[in-house]
Amino acid sequence: MTRRRRQSPPPAPTGLRPRTRVLLTALPMLLLGVGLVVGAVAYRWRVSSEADRLRAEGVRVTAYVSDRAGGQGRGSGVDRIEVSYLYESRSYSTWIPCAGETGCRQTPGPTMDVWVDPDAPGTFVAANGHTDGSLSFLMSWTIPPVGLLLAAVGTILLVLVVRTRDEQWR
Repeated sequence: MTRRRRQSPPPAPTGLRPRTRVLLTALPMLLLGVGLVVGAVAYRWRVSSEADRLRAEGVRVTAYVSDRAGGQGRGSGVDRIEVSYLYESRSYSTWIPCAGETGCRQTPGPTMDVWVDPDAPGTFVAANGHTDGSLSFLMSWTIPPVGLLLAAVGTILLVLVVRTRDEQWR
């Protein structure tokens, strides 16, 4: 006679179910992607409206271009210049992008006009159209596509989880 073995109970579940793991991946991807897209668009809009306001209401001051960095080759970063100016006997200095999206064709002259906010003298718009906030990572043109990609992948994963039945995840 053969002896029958009793079946052992199924192993106790450890960790999260696969469906829950996919959900915990999809939701952060979706939220991060939407946050990056909305954040980048909102920040660009705010910087643009601030520049328009400063051109109309700001005090015109001569700034000195004291240094230039970046833009010398692939991966060298944003082509930027350091501008310094005096306003009401206080000195201000910051880095801004040099020119348009393609950088500087040549180093700008030794001076440039800036329009300073009289209530917050560290806030300005330069003659080249850039403000003191133009070097933020949210101003990069790569942020919206990366955000859209993350949101799309998160959405696809979320739709897959919602549309498939619970039995398929076991």
